[in-house]
Amino acid sequence: MREVALRRGIFLLLLALGLAMAALTRPLAPRLALTLSLTAPLPALGHRLGQNLRAASAILLNRQDLYGENRSLKAQLAQLESENRRLRLEVERLSRALKVRASQAPGVVAVAPVVGEDLSGLYRRLVLGLGERDGLRPGMPVTAPEGLVGLIVGVTENRALVRTLLDPESQVGVRPEKAPGRGIARGVPPNLLAAEFPPTVRVVPGDLLLTGAPLGLFPDGIPVGRVERVERIQGGLKQRAWVKPLVELSLLEEVIVLRPL
Repeated sequence: MREVALRRGIFLLLLALGLAMAALTRPLAPRLALTLSLTAPLPALGHRLGQNLRAASAILLNRQDLYGENRSLKAQLAQLESENRRLRLEVERLSRALKVRASQAPGVVAVAPVVGEDLSGLYRRLVLGLGERDGLRPGMPVTAPEGLVGLIVGVTENRALVRTLLDPESQVGVRPEKAPGRGIARGVPPNLLAAEFPPTVRVVPGDLLLTGAPLGLFPDGIPVGRVERVERIQGGLKQRAWVKPLVELSLLEEVIVLRPL
């Protein structure tokens, strides 16, 4: 009887301890459930995060490829634009040569770049970037679409010296565009010509002077300059016309060389 009573007592004690533990742990049950519910999707979230990172990497690589392709296209566009400018300048150069050929003289030898100019005031001469190896020779007339430039007086293998119509040693046979008569124009640096005519030749301010025949150095009919004023000299035996050349020498970048007469 004593053993039965002892076992019942131990059973009741264990039951009481179990009930006490259940009572103590009941407030923690919701937190534990919440923690388990929150940590359960972590593997799925990690998988999705990996997928997003791979997608972002692919987008960045594609964007870098696009940037590289864009830079390549820009470089090609710049090259095409440069080539287009070069071709446009070449077309303009040939157009000027054709204009001279049609309006001034039939024999165009070359279109030459102007690479230098004598600005000393004593002479008005130009240096061309072509020379003897390009077919240039002394005595060849030099012109521009606007009018007469001068005459080649010296050449080397790859350079030519032009005595312009403004040079004090220059002489050009001239005639009025709309009246008979001829005279000779000489250079008066820095920017004028002095053209002398017989008193019977009608010359007035505003007249356009063209190359004429007296000296025979230039083809006939090339525009030279426009008369600014006229005065009587040598007691009225001659008249002198002060002429502004049509060509602005300091702005010339290239000229047209013609065959000599």
